[in-house]
Amino acid sequence: METTITISPFAFYPECDCRLPLSGHEKEEHDKINHQPITYWGIYMGGENVSYTSTRELADKTKVWMEKWLEGRL
Repeated sequence: METTITISPFAFYPECDCRLPLSGHEKEEHDKINHQPITYWGIYMGGENVSYTSTRELADKTKVWMEKWLEGRL
């Protein structure tokens, strides 16, 4: 039984408590500072998300560990 482990980035856009009505350049600057997407790296096993990390390097290390763990279990 082969289980495929993959890594894929995903992003979410944080919300802030924007109380001031901004427009034009002020809104663009506010969004640039306060609404930057945050990227995480999802680790998927058999197409299902099993974990996530904040860096690609850590996701790669986690994938290697999971593959070794699976080899020992099969």
